[in-house]
Amino acid sequence: MSKRILLVVVLIALVAFVLPNARSLYEGSAYYLIDAVTYRPTQVQPISHAGRFSSIYDLIRLRNQERLAFIRQRLELPGVSTTLIPIPGSPYSDVLARFNSTGPYTIFCAHYDKFYDDVNYQGASDNTAAVSVLLASIAELAARGDGGNRAFLFTGEEETGLRGATAFVDFARVVSPSIAIREVVDLDSLGRDALAIRPSADQPGFFFTLPLIGDIAFDGSVFQRGRAYPPANAQLTQSLLRVQPDIVVLERFTALSDSNVFQANGIDTVAVSSSNMYYLQLAWDTYADQVQLLDERNLERAYELVLNVKP
Repeated sequence: MSKRILLVVVLIALVAFVLPNARSLYEGSAYYLIDAVTYRPTQVQPISHAGRFSSIYDLIRLRNQERLAFIRQRLELPGVSTTLIPIPGSPYSDVLARFNSTGPYTIFCAHYDKFYDDVNYQGASDNTAAVSVLLASIAELAARGDGGNRAFLFTGEEETGLRGATAFVDFARVVSPSIAIREVVDLDSLGRDALAIRPSADQPGFFFTLPLIGDIAFDGSVFQRGRAYPPANAQLTQSLLRVQPDIVVLERFTALSDSNVFQANGIDTVAVSSSNMYYLQLAWDTYADQVQLLDERNLERAYELVLNVKP
C-alpha cells in the first residue's frame, strides 16, 4: 500500500471515529482529563463541623440502620410530616418528608444506604453528602414555614438494585395514590466543583462510539457494549438551569441510581451529581470515599438549588 493510500485510510478512520464521538471527546477532555491533571485531593473548602452540613460527620460513622434512625430523628421538625414506606424483603424503609401541601410534589431524592454497611466505610460522596444537603434544606424550609410543594425522599437499598425507589413508586401509585409526583431531582455523588446533570442509563460511566461496533461504555475499570439511553429530561433540566446556570449538562457520562427507576416509570426526572468525573471515579464504591475530599462549596450549590427551585 502506498503512503498516499495509507494516509487516506488513516484520515477516513479518524473522521469515522471523531464525528460520532465529538461530544464524547469534548466531555472526556473537559470533565475528565482536565480534572485528572488538576486534581489535588486537599484543595477543597472543608465541610464545617459547625455549619449547615455538619450532619455529614455523624452520618459517615453510622451503619445503614443507624443512618435511617438518624434521618428520622432529624425530621422531627415543626410543620414536617414523615411517612415510612416499607421496602419488600428489607429491614430498611424509605422516608418521605412533606410540609403542609397536597402536591403535586417536586421530590428531591437521596439514598441513605452505603455500598459497604461498615462503620469504617464513609460513603462520603456516595451518598452521605446528598443526605446531609437534604436534611439541611428541610431544616431551613421548616424554619421559614414555607416548604411549598417540595417533598423529600430518603431511599434505602439503592445499592442493592434500586429497591427503595421501586418501593416508593409502587407505594405512591397503588397504596397511597394521594402522593402526586410532579417530578424528581435525584441527588447522588456530590462533592466537588460544579453540579452536573447526567443521563440515566443501565450502565454508569463514559460512552463513546466505535465504527462498525456501536456504543461502548467504560465505568473506570471495564469496557462493555453500551445500550441506548434517553437524554436527561429536557424540561426539568431547563428548570434547574434557570435557578443555577452553571450546572454542567452531560450527555456521555451516565448515571445509574434511583433516577433510573423514576425515569422508567415515566416520571420527569434528572440525576444530579458533582461535575468532577475524575474524582467520582476515584471515590466510587471505595474506602477512599472520605469526607476530607469533599468541598463544601459543591454541597452549598446543591442546597441553593433545592431552596430556589419553584415547584
